[in-house]
Parts: sequence; C-alpha cells; structure tokens
Amino acid sequence: MKGSRDKGLKRIEIGIRRWVNARLHRSQEPVRIERPTQTFSLNDRPRILFLRQDRIGDVLVSIPVIKAIHAALPHAEIDILLGENNMAVQHACTPFVRSILQYQKSFGKLIGLIRSIRARKYDVVIDLMDNASTTSSLLVSWSGARYALGIDKENRSVYTHVVPLRSRADVHIVERLSMLLLPFGIDPSQTPLDLTYDVSTEERNAAMAFIAPPSEHQGHLYVGVNISGSDLSRMYDKAKMIEVLRVIHDEFEDARTFIFSSPQHAKMRDEIAAAVGADAVPTATSFHDFACRLSCMDAILTVDTSVVHLAAAWKTPSVVLFVHDAPHLMPWTPYASPCWPVETTTTSLNNIPAHDVIEAMRSMLRTFNA
Repeated sequence: MKGSRDKGLKRIEIGIRRWVNARLHRSQEPVRIERPTQTFSLNDRPRILFLRQDRIGDVLVSIPVIKAIHAALPHAEIDILLGENNMAVQHACTPFVRSILQYQKSFGKLIGLIRSIRARKYDVVIDLMDNASTTSSLLVSWSGARYALGIDKENRSVYTHVVPLRSRADVHIVERLSMLLLPFGIDPSQTPLDLTYDVSTEERNAAMAFIAPPSEHQGHLYVGVNISGSDLSRMYDKAKMIEVLRVIHDEFEDARTFIFSSPQHAKMRDEIAAAVGADAVPTATSFHDFACRLSCMDAILTVDTSVVHLAAAWKTPSVVLFVHDAPHLMPWTPYASPCWPVETTTTSLNNIPAHDVIEAMRSMLRTFNA
C-alpha cells in the first residue's frame, strides 16, 4: 500500500514539474551548439554561475566541466549553487570557484536567493543537470543572466543555448556533461575529463595516523569497505558482506580491511568488523574528513554512492555494487578508473549473490600481485 501511494505521489510530482517547465520559456528557440565554437561575447572578467543543487555524486562528476572552464577563462568570476544535500562536498569545488551559494527548499529563501543571483549580474548561468529540473528552470528563468546554457531536454525553452543530450544508455555522465564545454570553444574529446578531489599530503598523513600507525601499512594492502547506501535498496546484506570479507581475509593474507559507514549504520559497521576481524573506522565529522580517511585505502569495495566518484578521482581500484534495473540508463561507474562492477537487474543490491562479489574482489586484489 505504501509503495503504491509513493508511486502515486511521484507521478503527481512529475506532472507538476512538467506543467511548470512547460510554462517557463523564452520567446525564442534556444541556439543549439553541436561543435566547439566561441559562442558567447564575454568581457575580460565574465561572471559565471553553475547550478548543481542535487546530490554529492552529481557535484563530483561535474568537476571536470567546471575545471575546464576555469582553466579556459582564468580571470572569470565563477560561482556555484549547491543544495542542502550536497553542501558537504563544497571542498571539491573550492579550487575552481569564487563563492558557493546555497539553495534551500523554502519559498522565502528562494526569493532571497533569486535576488542575490540577480544582484551579481551573471553573464552566463550553466545548468549542470542532464534531466529537467523545475528548480533549475526557475533559477535560470529569473537569474537575469545574458546567456543561459543547458543540455537539450524537456525544459530546453528556458535556455538561450543548448548542447546535445548524448545517450544515457551508452555515454557516461561525465562525457554527457562535457558537452557543456562546446559553447566555450572547448573540444570535450581533446580535454582531460578525469575527476579530481584534492586531499593534501598533510591531511592524508593525519588520516593515516588516525586509522592505523603508518608503519603498519608497509606490507599490507589496505582495503576500504563502504557499507552505507543512500537507501535500503542500495545496502548490501550484512550476512553476505561478512561472507565476502571472510573469504577475502582467508585468501589474501596481506589484506587489512577497514569498514566505513555513515552514522546511522555504525552498529552494522561494528558488527561486520567484529565478525571478520576488520577495523571499524569511526564516523567522520564531515564529508571531507571521511574522504581523507578513504584516500588512505589501496582498494575499495562500495555500494553505489559518492564513494564511487572519490575512487575515480584517485584512480583507486574498486569493486562497486549497482542496481541496474533501468536498461535505458547507464550506471555511474567510476570514470576512467579501474573498476570491477557487480550488477543486479532487480531493485535491490541484496539480490547480488555473495559469490559474484567475491569473484570481483579476487579479480581486483590479484592485480596488486600481478
């Protein structure tokens, strides 16, 4: 009954979004840019605003675009708008932006935000969403920016310029977003699109000392295991995870396992660690603190969360568990990074047999001895 009610509410929400998107439009059709072209007439210090008010992983996969535009326009004043769900990952943006704005789901705060955006007199606003967002549509329409750039999709009429939407089934999200570089005269196919997440040497050394004495790392392969998913369908069964890690401990004597989790899964983390003789990593005080500790790992096993994109940023080999129940959507695997994905076409990770995860872990860990 609850599932049916939730689906009904979701359909209503989608219907409302379509209604709003259909009524937010400009008087002219947007210009479609399909090849690298210097499209915008900008001064020496253009003001640019990126919109990325959704989830942590969405910010991480957007960094290559932000970084490329920052490099191409070193004197530009670049800002980014994040939301309540992803402000925690603002550290990933700070090397490339001047300031960070926050979207909050409150009508009064939305009005204040729009006033702030209009007061900054942006030359270009760039919507980093590759699906139609009512929030983005409102912000783009009311931003007052001379140019509004987005991916060609359902709410295309709110933009002055659009770039093609590449196949969601066949093209990685990083490469789909890279099309937004075209109006800046940047060829995505000739531009490095590697993800980045900076952890300083001092931060990593401090994290390593917190996790275990650095002397213990010598001769050991540190394997980080993230058990926390964004919802129950993206969590892996505790008994199966214990089965996987017991086999890995038996077969790879040099492997030392560290269990990571969000605060709400701390009990499960501690139980898994106790059952297999692993180290339970205490809950981090911030996302960046969590990332610093995770950066100490030589290999990673994780469910489908932002950890996937941290692994990609550091080129850390990973085994990732995915729910792939929508064939028309490509899973967000670690981009340009060694990965052994394990998928289920059902709606829950718990339907992945432990044996499949064990085989993927074996394949990954054997590369360290190759």
